[in-house]
Amino acid sequence: MKHFKKTSLCILVLMASLSLSYAQETAEKPTEIDIVSDRAKESTVRLVGTRLKESNVYIGGGTGFFVAPDKIATNFHVAAGPTIGPIFAKLNHRETIWRVEGVWAFDVKSDIAIFKVQGEGIPLSLIDVDTLRIGETVYLAGFPYSREFNVVDGMLQDIRSNDKWLKTTVPAYPGNSGSPTLNSKGEVIGIHVGHGYDTRPANAIKALLDSSTSSDPLEEWRKRNVVRAYVYHSEGTQKFYDTQYADAIKDFDQAIELSPEDAETYKFRGKTKARLGNHKDAIEDFDQALMIDPEVSEVKRLRAESLAALGNPEHILKYYYEKLSQNPDDFFAYEALGDIKYGIKNYKGAIEDYNQAIKLIPDMAEYYKKRGDAKGKLGDQKGKIEDYKIAIKLQSDAVALSPDDAYRYNELGHLKVTAGDHTGAIDDFTQAIKLKPDVAYGYNNRGWARHHIGDYAGAIDDFTQAIKLNPEDTFGTYLAYIGRGNAKRTSKNLDGALVDYNQAIKLRPENPIAYLDRGHAKVSLRDYQGAIADYSKAIELSPKSADAYHNRGLAKKALGQHDAAKIDFEKAKEIDPNVGE
Repeated sequence: MKHFKKTSLCILVLMASLSLSYAQETAEKPTEIDIVSDRAKESTVRLVGTRLKESNVYIGGGTGFFVAPDKIATNFHVAAGPTIGPIFAKLNHRETIWRVEGVWAFDVKSDIAIFKVQGEGIPLSLIDVDTLRIGETVYLAGFPYSREFNVVDGMLQDIRSNDKWLKTTVPAYPGNSGSPTLNSKGEVIGIHVGHGYDTRPANAIKALLDSSTSSDPLEEWRKRNVVRAYVYHSEGTQKFYDTQYADAIKDFDQAIELSPEDAETYKFRGKTKARLGNHKDAIEDFDQALMIDPEVSEVKRLRAESLAALGNPEHILKYYYEKLSQNPDDFFAYEALGDIKYGIKNYKGAIEDYNQAIKLIPDMAEYYKKRGDAKGKLGDQKGKIEDYKIAIKLQSDAVALSPDDAYRYNELGHLKVTAGDHTGAIDDFTQAIKLKPDVAYGYNNRGWARHHIGDYAGAIDDFTQAIKLNPEDTFGTYLAYIGRGNAKRTSKNLDGALVDYNQAIKLRPENPIAYLDRGHAKVSLRDYQGAIADYSKAIELSPKSADAYHNRGLAKKALGQHDAAKIDFEKAKEIDPNVGE
């Protein structure tokens, strides 16, 4: 996981950012992790480079480690992340700075790159994967969040038979990309990549070292199609997570044109198309990804989910039943099955799956909340309330154990909102804001809760603060404009509401929510034609939106278009028999 941070400064700041404080020494008898840390810190470096994006310069990087006197191993995505200027490497406790001269070798699929640097460092030993034992303690050395050098431990969980990729339980964070994974002797067993089978074996690094006899200068290497494709892929991925789906697809298209054999890009383009409801084309991308790499993560599940969205839920059910046949204690699979059955209105089956998940993880509040929802759908309101009480107690206990954790207060507030206790939720969101007053998330949450109790002025204040704290184009900002628009609309400031909905649509033109809400405001202004246009756009973006069909029918009815309104009402009922009630 690489870590980039926006800045307006360049090389001077880049060099200054490498100046880190020295770790304090202790007089206590060294533990195994201390011994590993002492060995790793002499060879593990923080990598820093700059990236240009839309006229803004960002500083970021990851971790690397010496594998030969003049060579540093890291992740391909760390190497390809900086798009302009030099890349530098520095140890945590010494002033020496190495400048990357070029790229010696790289492997996109394994996500490994080897830098050639000016000067020399102390290399770590690389050991063969065949010497490893499942269950042995392993260590990860690196610079989480691109800050202080740190070593954490975990366990070697699995070694994949076909390619010897490793799965560990070691916790990792942004900035740990490219970190060495080590055994108890401080020898490198692999390099961390950050997901799924999270470590590539040291054998792959050895093979890359031996595969080349010269390095490409950094600027020349950046011109390679596969590197340029990665830049488009990473931009598209960021837009995907920011819900800018149409723009993300354009980036993935560019990446595929430059590097047509990249399974990850097909996977992400498929995920993006699925988010837009285009499941047929999404399946084509998933099939292409599997053709390139049958082991690419998530794709089989994503493909099954798209088939389910097209009316074939048996595919996704089969996928999770197969997961359970391989591991009967897979609590996530039980939760997923419960969610799927809930979605297809098999509430009894959902409850059975949530029961199994609760047996495996009895202190997971979310499982009780979901089981309560399913009980409520079956008319068991008493059971629903009991499960909600358990969920709230579990989350309250978690808050008591971590009273300075704003995230836990926000989660507790969400549970109370779902249970209908908006006043209690507001108290929790307020506490989260006290702990993290500069984070927009808490204000957004409290704004929605205040809206529910009719405190529209308070809601508007909260959403305004959320927008002020996070003015950039994020999904949270989009929701804040919608929330403020809703509060204005409910308090009869319809013109002000339209301004906010327009801004939300400008931020996320491919998201249907703002069109639906703007349609409501136009109905209140008796602009029925304008409302119909907005509801039609919402339907185009979300064809399964019963609310959009129902409200378009109401607008048509108001214009005397009774036959057209009837068609919309029937379609809405077909999607959701309870719509409009």
